Amino acid sequence: MTLKQLAVFLAIAETHSFSKGAEESCITQSTASQHIQALEEELEIRLFDRGRGGAMLTEAGKLFLERAKRISSECEASLSAMRRFRGMEDVVLRVGASNIPGTHLIPAVLGRFLEQCPKVRLKVIQGDSKSIVAHLIDEEIELGFIGGRYDDDQVECEAMGEDTIICVVSPDLVESGKYSLSQAELCKVPMVVREQGSGTQQAVYDTLAGTWISKESLLIVAELGSDEAVKRAVLNGTGYAFISRMSVAEEIANGRLAAIRIPGVDITRSFFAARRAGRELSPAATAFRDLMLSHWQHHRQKR
Repeated sequence: MTLKQLAVFLAIAETHSFSKGAEESCITQSTASQHIQALEEELEIRLFDRGRGGAMLTEAGKLFLERAKRISSECEASLSAMRRFRGMEDVVLRVGASNIPGTHLIPAVLGRFLEQCPKVRLKVIQGDSKSIVAHLIDEEIELGFIGGRYDDDQVECEAMGEDTIICVVSPDLVESGKYSLSQAELCKVPMVVREQGSGTQQAVYDTLAGTWISKESLLIVAELGSDEAVKRAVLNGTGYAFISRMSVAEEIANGRLAAIRIPGVDITRSFFAARRAGRELSPAATAFRDLMLSHWQHHRQKR
């Protein structure tokens, strides 16, 4: 049974004529007859009585007519939904983002995205990079913006750009004029860190692995679940922390936080746009990804 056979059946049922039904279906009468014959053979029952009064539905044909109408209606609804999808109308775009992209990058492009795609509703899930990749693999989101590349055959990562991670502290904890710590001194001050799975924290540990400092040698007093929580703890004088320069730029500019230099420790990490491997992005996801990449390029040029 094919959709074409159903369309021909409905046209003939409506016009009570094979010739008129064929004309409406833009086919020859003989082709229309072949479609109906194939349909009747598959169903193993006659659908039309042919006579002087035209093509009249049999009782079986009347029963089949209602189901054919429902199938046709569903097909039309499906085609309409796909047209809206391509035109980005009545679409929900689900994306995931780790802390920095979710807090700083996505809000920065949201206004432009809604101007370009006013009928798309954006739904953002935030978490650490590891959890965002898990959401992506489970197909709970279509795009993920994360702070580290993940080697997984199910995920494709596209580099967006780099971010600098710096050591910060409340000025109240800084000795007069001492805005630098040796690696040995770093191991003696209280540290607030991100949780396992954080791209920021992994970048810190990866960089420290190239020095004599180990994770175990740090005086970690708290492990928190977001950059915002870490920043607030440092603002309250809990200790020192490595954090994205992007997330503390305002606090450093107004003097609420101080940047501390650690000789031999320069930390950068890359952000990536992640998607499921081998899967085509929807039009809405493509538009959002392009905006995010464009915004990052503009941000890098301004720096």
